[in-house]
Amino acid sequence: MRSIALTLPLHVYYSAGPWGRCMGSECGPGGSQSRAVWCAHVEGWTTLHTNCQQFGRPANQQNCFRVCDWHKDLYDWQLGQWNQCVPVSLRTGAARPAMCSQGEEGIQTREVRCVLKASGAPSDDAICEYFEPKPRLEQACLIPCPQDCIVSQFTPWTSCSKTCGTGLQNRVRSVLLPPLFGGSACPNLTEFQTCKPGPCEGRDSVFSLRMGGWSNCTLPVARPTRQARRRKGGIKDPETRKLIKSKRNRNRLNRQESNLWDIQVGYQARQVTCVHRNGSTAALSLCPHWSLPTMFQSCLMPKDCVTSEWAGWSACSKSCLDPNLPEGTRTRSRQVQQFPTAGGAECPALEETEPCEPQGDGSPPCATYSWRTTEWTDCRVDVLLSQQDRRRSNQTGLCGGGLQTREVFCVQANAESRTASRPVPAQLCIALVPETSQLCHIPCPIECEVSPWAAWGPCTFENCNDQTGKKGFKLRKREITNYPTGGVGSCPHLVEAIPCDDPSCYNWKLLKFEDCVPDNQMKCGAGTQVPLVLCINSDGETVDKKLCRDTLLPLPAACEVPCPRDCTISPWTAWTSCSQTCSSKTVEGKQMRTRSILAYNAGEGGVLCPNSSMLQEMRSCNENPCTVYHWQTGPWGPCMEEPSAAGSNASTRVSCSMGVQTRKVICVRVNVGQVPPKKCPESPRPETMRPCLLPCKKDCIVTPFSEWSECLANCGSIPTNKQSRKRIVIQMPSNGGQECPEVVNEERDCESPAVCPGYRWKTHKWRRCQLVPWHIRQDSPGSQETCGPGLQTRAVSCRQLDGTMVDVTQCLKFASSMPPITQLCQLPCQDDCQLTNWSKFSPCTSDCVGVRTRRRALVGKSKKRDKCKNSQLFPLSETQYCPCDKYNAQPVGNWSDCILPEDRSAESPVGMKVLGEAKACGQGYRYQAMVCYDQDNRLVETLRCNSHGYIEEACIIACPSDCKLSEWSNWSRCSKSCGSGVKVRSKWLREKPYNGGRPCPKLDHINQVSVFDTILYRSFFFIIFITFLLVGCVREQREYINRSHQTKSATMSSLQSGKFLEFHMICRKKAFTLPLYL
Repeated sequence: MRSIALTLPLHVYYSAGPWGRCMGSECGPGGSQSRAVWCAHVEGWTTLHTNCQQFGRPANQQNCFRVCDWHKDLYDWQLGQWNQCVPVSLRTGAARPAMCSQGEEGIQTREVRCVLKASGAPSDDAICEYFEPKPRLEQACLIPCPQDCIVSQFTPWTSCSKTCGTGLQNRVRSVLLPPLFGGSACPNLTEFQTCKPGPCEGRDSVFSLRMGGWSNCTLPVARPTRQARRRKGGIKDPETRKLIKSKRNRNRLNRQESNLWDIQVGYQARQVTCVHRNGSTAALSLCPHWSLPTMFQSCLMPKDCVTSEWAGWSACSKSCLDPNLPEGTRTRSRQVQQFPTAGGAECPALEETEPCEPQGDGSPPCATYSWRTTEWTDCRVDVLLSQQDRRRSNQTGLCGGGLQTREVFCVQANAESRTASRPVPAQLCIALVPETSQLCHIPCPIECEVSPWAAWGPCTFENCNDQTGKKGFKLRKREITNYPTGGVGSCPHLVEAIPCDDPSCYNWKLLKFEDCVPDNQMKCGAGTQVPLVLCINSDGETVDKKLCRDTLLPLPAACEVPCPRDCTISPWTAWTSCSQTCSSKTVEGKQMRTRSILAYNAGEGGVLCPNSSMLQEMRSCNENPCTVYHWQTGPWGPCMEEPSAAGSNASTRVSCSMGVQTRKVICVRVNVGQVPPKKCPESPRPETMRPCLLPCKKDCIVTPFSEWSECLANCGSIPTNKQSRKRIVIQMPSNGGQECPEVVNEERDCESPAVCPGYRWKTHKWRRCQLVPWHIRQDSPGSQETCGPGLQTRAVSCRQLDGTMVDVTQCLKFASSMPPITQLCQLPCQDDCQLTNWSKFSPCTSDCVGVRTRRRALVGKSKKRDKCKNSQLFPLSETQYCPCDKYNAQPVGNWSDCILPEDRSAESPVGMKVLGEAKACGQGYRYQAMVCYDQDNRLVETLRCNSHGYIEEACIIACPSDCKLSEWSNWSRCSKSCGSGVKVRSKWLREKPYNGGRPCPKLDHINQVSVFDTILYRSFFFIIFITFLLVGCVREQREYINRSHQTKSATMSSLQSGKFLEFHMICRKKAFTLPLYL
């Protein structure tokens, strides 16, 4: 057998039409829309769906938002601002014109979206497009020609900031016309340059300072102090004792009592020496006194972070068993026992998290969630019609295709509940959402159709069982040919009756006439047809013929059998319907029948054909008077309980039991109206009562209320939003069942918590400025006991927003960064200018417009000192523009050179500072200009950005390093045990000079030095300074000369080979130094 593989053609694909209108019974997101999907050939014709790949078939139905007219008040278009005009050439890729004369065509866009008016939440554009077309997203615009920035000329350079040495000067220029429409940006507005008015005169040119690095922070050793004598008797005044006690309490609050900060203030020292330019050390008094840096400073003792042991693990966040769900987590924490200070080791992680699963058999299974649906609503056709034509939305009694809807909600599937499950948020159900709408069909009504009336029947008694009266009726009937929908109650009456005399209960019914038999046993000619009859009663039932003996039997009918030559005539047709239903003096009913000539007579002796008048026959009919009666019925009433059953089941009514329906039946005379019932015959009277099945009573079923929705009110604010909950009607009531509750949705205002959760830092008063102990710095030049730089600390605590003190770890987690607990301070000396602290800035009347000012004042004797009155050095007021978020500061231009300041901040971190003719070095600052822009991108004064016009950044100028040698080594042994020999001692190079430092001593004739070549030995440079002590006699001078030449050659070869050097030189008593480079 061969296997045949069916391959789908590659030249077919799925094609989808546009989405149709959104349809649904309810307004909102519960609608659905569909589209046509077909399999198409690349040539354009449609083929079968089986020819296309089924897994790639597009969806033909999707959920949608059904828009109703009242949505117009809820949704609207939100128009964004027009964006910057973009040249058309950038979008099309065309080249931009080289010259600009009148501007350039451009396009600007904006964002347009459909939003919910109440909250501004974005929605589907189709909702707003239902009422109004979407506004345009693009428009044409004109871009003016670019305008480059135009600036003024630079102002002259300012005077140098220093009168000697290296200073700083700058110059500025302003913007005359800012750049517009893409023009060139403005150049640098500020320029800095260094200036050197000249070398500083005095001893600076000869002497310079050399500073070592700061030592490690050390706690001062407490000096023994004399024990203060206690006052005798103490303080007896109670008010004074109370005042002292309250002051001690305040001081205790301001102290750093917490063990978390074990702050200890120590001191650092460094060595400062005065150095002559030849490298020799001189007294500090020879260096300028004003340039002497501080030799001691306060510092914080470094402390590492100390934490407690780990606490126990918390409970697992996942408390139920389900291997299909993600793992839970558990955490453990540890507390900080000592915070790091002064660069100590930082704290490690205080919390640790790991995945976990619940342990033990007692863990319940995890909650599972599934979708539930309500009952389908009744099929409605008007919903679909209203989507096509709104004018038909209120029509009733429609039929055809319709729509049914239902509500879908999420519940916990494994929750134990005897009633309907409580709705939960829909996002908990992860399965596919069931359909919320489906198509349905309402059958269109079928009209009742009846046959024509049959002939009037014989006159019969109204009741054959009671024939006492002589009154009778003739009946005629018709049948239903097309049964209507909803039962035969809508059909017209089917029986009519007329009164008659001489009624009979039994009558002959003529079935047919037998074949014509010629008389006298002839083969043709006149004959007789015998009638074939049955005896029937008034109900049309066949009975014994004996019962019809009193009724006239239908007579045989005359007939004729045509002979061969006779005229042949067809049989009579059936009588036509009667022209009238009854007869009166002016109206008489007639009916007619006809026959036709089939063959004319042939030859002589044959019977001739009758004339035309004999081919038709007419007779009277419906000779009964025009007094016709019939029973007319009304519609059946509702199914009701029987009175007897209602009495017995008064306490407990049984649903879906048998009941009774009634209707009204009246006797009607045609063309007259209702008449007494005795005018109509009793036998065809319709029923007025019939049994029925009582409709089942259905109570309303609703779910419990869902949980309240989440409240989004801001903490501490007036609640501006609401929270809601709902319950869903699963089954609507019917047939007298319990009605649904009036409240299905509940809403309430969100409550604002009384105390908002939150934490903040609270800073306490700074403690007094702590100086380096006087017994340590008293020998430092220029130091004073009660003044100078120091360090001060303060307490920091953690508070809740209501002011309650809490553990400081809460602020570390949830508050902003911790405020500093230490700061540098300065205790003013007697000759220093003393000023009060700056006041707070004056309030601003409005942002971005006014200015604000703060002030300070001179204190004590500083008011009388002239240098303190210099407003340039000690300004007493500051004015600045009010803060404005609309201004933006940006740096421009290049950085200036690194410039060293004059104060102690210029002390070199590398431990060297050289003044005078030597190169200045250490930490300095470089500057870059700042410009300030307003909201329209225009340049304004830099003060509006609260800027000085430049930004400052630390920089380093490398300090010069002199050539550094080791100390002299000890003298070596004499090269000879007798006579003249050589002793050697040496210095090694420890650090080469760099950055302009003093070079190593040169070899010249004064120092009796010879120079050897530099040799690279094991990738290092070594320089050996060797001093030779020579002792010898005159007679050995020739030997010295000869051996010295030999030694030189031997030495060079030894250096090249990397071997140890030995010198054998003999001369007069004279020592000299020889540098060797290894």
